[in-house]
Amino acid sequence: MLPGTKALLAFAGRFLLVFFLILPLWFLITPGYNRLLASGANVLLAVTESPRVHSLVGWKYFILITRLDSPFTEGMKVQAFTGHLTHFNLVLMAGLVLAQQHVAWRRRCIILAIALGILFMTHILYLLIGMKFFQQPELEAFQSAAGRLSVWGTNFYLSMASQLLPVLIWMALYWFFGGIPEEARAADEGSAPGRRGKTSGRRKVHRAP
Repeated sequence: MLPGTKALLAFAGRFLLVFFLILPLWFLITPGYNRLLASGANVLLAVTESPRVHSLVGWKYFILITRLDSPFTEGMKVQAFTGHLTHFNLVLMAGLVLAQQHVAWRRRCIILAIALGILFMTHILYLLIGMKFFQQPELEAFQSAAGRLSVWGTNFYLSMASQLLPVLIWMALYWFFGGIPEEARAADEGSAPGRRGKTSGRRKVHRAP
């Protein structure tokens, strides 16, 4: 087996271990994170909507869409985002960062904090776009080309981009913070079977004076 393949398999094993250890914790924090997302989105709604009509409410494992001018007692159909689908990529992001090897824990924590902050902003952006075009088809904007494009983008984000985005963020931050230190890379190369064989096969030659 090639040294690179062995390292990749070892990383995959560490990632799966961290992923399944974090997964139960993610279920516990989902209701609180849904409320945090709803509060953050409402701040932007107060700026983008004039007059403000919509509001988001975090409720258990859902983020409800409400209208300020229509109370629930009038029989309005309740629309909501499923929190699990909205931010499942948080688990993937944490697993990628924590499974890294030869990276100091302080640097991992910095990378993880930046990555989670970026994902938080993408989650809020998804809620705002989805609320206007995906969850509210009665809006006139839904019938326009921009509305249909937004719906396609929302579906694409849920199906593929939401899981690819953490990988891209992780790669970018990993490269920005210097990747593997030179000392660790040299140690890995020195421990490779082929490298050890070449080193052990060398003989020290003494030249005659």
